[in-house]
Amino acid sequence: MVGTAVPALRAGMRRDLVTQLLGIWLLLAVFLDGWAHLHVPGLETFFTPWHAALYSGLLAMAAWLASLIWRNREPGQPLARAIPAGYRGTVAGVVLFALAGVLDLLWHEILGIEVSLDALVSPTHLLLGFSLFLILGTGVRSARAGSGRDAFAWTPPALLSVALMTGLGAFFLIYCSAFVRAAPALPYLPTPIGSPGHSQAELPAAIGMASYLVTTALIIVPFLYTCSRTQRPPRGIVTLLVAVVAWLPIAMSGFRPAALAGAAGATVAAVVADVALARAAGRMTGRRLPGVSALLVALLWTGQLVGIALVSGIGWPVSMWLGAIVLSSAVAAGLAFASSWNFRSPHIPEASHP
Repeated sequence: MVGTAVPALRAGMRRDLVTQLLGIWLLLAVFLDGWAHLHVPGLETFFTPWHAALYSGLLAMAAWLASLIWRNREPGQPLARAIPAGYRGTVAGVVLFALAGVLDLLWHEILGIEVSLDALVSPTHLLLGFSLFLILGTGVRSARAGSGRDAFAWTPPALLSVALMTGLGAFFLIYCSAFVRAAPALPYLPTPIGSPGHSQAELPAAIGMASYLVTTALIIVPFLYTCSRTQRPPRGIVTLLVAVVAWLPIAMSGFRPAALAGAAGATVAAVVADVALARAAGRMTGRRLPGVSALLVALLWTGQLVGIALVSGIGWPVSMWLGAIVLSSAVAAGLAFASSWNFRSPHIPEASHP
């Protein structure tokens, strides 16, 4: 019929999975390049093995996308119509990544190679990160395109997509990662306000406390997103999120004993949380979600602190490490409350809401 929109073809779960596996290649290459910036002195050229790993991953992704579009093409139809549902953002991400790569080359040739925090906030690197975010989100977009308005199935590619996007966030926020810093392992001497050296003494602990809040948000936001359409979190989602938020940044920054022990403790706690969530009855949305989120975060950080205590001991006073758990739980509950503010399940009659 003239004027009727033709729905885009779906790639299918197997092809989505191949796309996300190529996304793993890209994300690991990003962390490998980050490791090189931290551990290889005198890195003063754009042309490195680590950049080669990243850009070869882009070429592989571009070739895979081209093959998908070529298979879907129809004679007499625009080539854009052959792009699978949910993949337009992927194509835009690949094009933007290539453009950002050229700009990054020019940036490095003119201004040099960043070697510290400036590498994470460089405009060209942030543009590369945004384009990667578009690419890594393919699995979620494809799954949403194939679902009804109220129904949504978390396929393995979609879950992998969420994990990869979260891992990318962990990369760009590694400077305030509670797993990398393991701040409670450091000694802390309370210094009265106004006394000499107060700012210097308080700064590491203040940054450590802030890192708990940022890392909490990095874990709980994708967790809440996975609950937003299915009313229950997918199985294993907490362990998956902790794995990418904790272990990838630790591998990039260095395997310090306190950080390793904390990540191990949090991972064990994540497994326990996933088992408890799988056995819990009822929905995990609406009024229950803030409490569930707060308990989840409290369990994760308790596990981390137990791991740190067993290996190196806790240097923070009880008021600080317990306060970190309480504040983080409050942040999680607040984010959950905000995410469910206007939530109404399609299975609950309107009259059942007060």
